[in-house]
Amino acid sequence: MRMRLRGTDVCVVGVGTSEEFGFDLGRSPMRLQAEAFTAALADCGLGRADVDGVATAHGSPTGVDYEEFTAVMGLDCRYVDQAWAHGRWSTGLVAHASLAIMAGLADVVAIVNTVTNGRGYARHLGGLGGHGTVEGLRDTGGGHGEWSVHGVDTPGAATSLVAQRYMERYGASSQDLARIGIGFRENAQLNPMAILRDKPLTQESYLREPVISGPFRRCDYSLANDGATCLVLAAADRAADLRTRPVRVAGAQSIRSNRDGYVLFSRPGLGVGFADETPLRPEHHRVYDMAGVGRDDVDGLYVYDSFSSNVWMTLERFGFCGEGEAPGWIASRGLGVDAALPVNTNGGLLSEGHFGGYNHLVEMMRQLRGECGPRQIEGAEVLQWTTPWGDSLILTR
Repeated sequence: MRMRLRGTDVCVVGVGTSEEFGFDLGRSPMRLQAEAFTAALADCGLGRADVDGVATAHGSPTGVDYEEFTAVMGLDCRYVDQAWAHGRWSTGLVAHASLAIMAGLADVVAIVNTVTNGRGYARHLGGLGGHGTVEGLRDTGGGHGEWSVHGVDTPGAATSLVAQRYMERYGASSQDLARIGIGFRENAQLNPMAILRDKPLTQESYLREPVISGPFRRCDYSLANDGATCLVLAAADRAADLRTRPVRVAGAQSIRSNRDGYVLFSRPGLGVGFADETPLRPEHHRVYDMAGVGRDDVDGLYVYDSFSSNVWMTLERFGFCGEGEAPGWIASRGLGVDAALPVNTNGGLLSEGHFGGYNHLVEMMRQLRGECGPRQIEGAEVLQWTTPWGDSLILTR
């Protein structure tokens, strides 16, 4: 049998979240995911019978496995996809769902993801794997750079070495690092869903925080929280008949995987992990070609900010500034809604909540529909999602 791809665009037609994001919501992963899924269907006007595909990156126990979800929600799906829990899979799941729709494997795909944390519902899930799995016990350590045999046993400890190397090489300071968390906290103050919206952050309060793993302080780490998100995808011809304005999945490129990119929260050439220390080599990013736009057309940037230094890595890897220039770029331009290039208008993983980046995609959808109120990017037409390891999505109005 030959599989043929439809000559059609794929759109995000609806988005939803759990009723709130928080550290301890007192609700099971299934309850949270049902809230997000129901909200996304209401957003676009589709019913459960219209959904014939489900994808998720956060399965049991911290989230919900696809088969449990379809059974409880009464869905009849002919396409399912379940990836690993890491945020590195957000680009891949959207790309896979888009290809499934283009190939006729499904007409409407819901990408649903739920996270829980040790202060919240996950405290009931001890000993079941998930976030309790120690990645540093792999044969060559985890892809963040942790390696338990050397005592570097968490992604934060490993990534702090990336930030430390960057700061030594380019002369960046703790004040430079602070600007990232401060900028995203200011964005979060405009977002009623952001967990830290009511907790202002300044240079002074940042520097008063104890160093956890140098140079990182508490505010350099993403949150650990409970909550759920949902994105609903459909072909453009189907999207035209729905309640809300669709947003086009205009371009995508996947994770780069090689020795230079093994330590995922470092850009190539920094000399950490297996990588050699080299000048930053320009990369050709096909996501722009696919979307038919240039980097200068991007109206807002959304970065996988599990740690604050990820922003430096991403800005330089995608060519928004030159090698070693990211701290100065942020200092002179800012990260807020009124900046020349707003970054993480929702507050990001550092201040809104850690949802593997799917909350960023929800924010991008709402920005392109003009629904973000005081944090709205004026005239937003092209938004880009990026990570330090080279994958990217571009959504367009």
